[in-house]
Amino acid sequence: MFRAAVKWIVAGCFTAALLPAVPASASGQSLALDSILAPPPTSDYVEMLPTQQGVLEGPFDAAGYAAIGGQAAAAKTINTLKDDGFISGYGRAWVQQAQHRVMVEIVVAFSGGRGAQAWLTQSLQADQADPTYQHALTLEGIDTYYGARLSDLSRYFADAFLFVKGNDGFLVSTISDSDSLGDSAAMQTHVQYAKAPAYTIPPSGWPGAARPWLSLENLKQVAGGATAALVATTALAWLLVIVLSMRRRRRAVTG
Repeated sequence: MFRAAVKWIVAGCFTAALLPAVPASASGQSLALDSILAPPPTSDYVEMLPTQQGVLEGPFDAAGYAAIGGQAAAAKTINTLKDDGFISGYGRAWVQQAQHRVMVEIVVAFSGGRGAQAWLTQSLQADQADPTYQHALTLEGIDTYYGARLSDLSRYFADAFLFVKGNDGFLVSTISDSDSLGDSAAMQTHVQYAKAPAYTIPPSGWPGAARPWLSLENLKQVAGGATAALVATTALAWLLVIVLSMRRRRRAVTG
């Protein structure tokens, strides 16, 4: 999928004089994914239009994500995302014209951490199997991640880092038509990692999460039942006291 996106981005941006642009502000969506993507490092990055082929710009669903990889693999990708608990995604892409560089960021939200981990593993396997995969990239300060250099060694060079934080997966990539990326992807990944929240769905709401044996709702039900039982027990106790008292009085009168 990533290779296909790179190919379209290079073809659409670096061979055209007019760069597509979109206003910096983007509409929000569920889980507020638009607000957790980091801005580009400098003001000369111009945001791309969502109509640019190969670009995930704005909110996307599983079908939109899968379409970048081509129709042949789309159905399989959609099913895999569904099985992993994919909820929604958000992407942004910018062009830095002077440096002939594109910066891409996406976040994909899953119903739990296991789905995000599966997405990371599947992405790693797909990139390593790609013929344009050159070598791994390393990054300090982030535990669950991988980095990759993809290039055909003539038309494009792409550095990408993918990491997981909570139930969310992130991709940060820089792409150019020359081998001049430096550490741009690594630096932006650190920025994105710092900005990303620990999760967008609390771990207590993940599939398979252990439920507290006494939730607030259960506590209300237990409290109601306990109160009713207490009232009934108290009434019986008072009734017993009254009956015993009446018996004593009868015995006193007859005696």
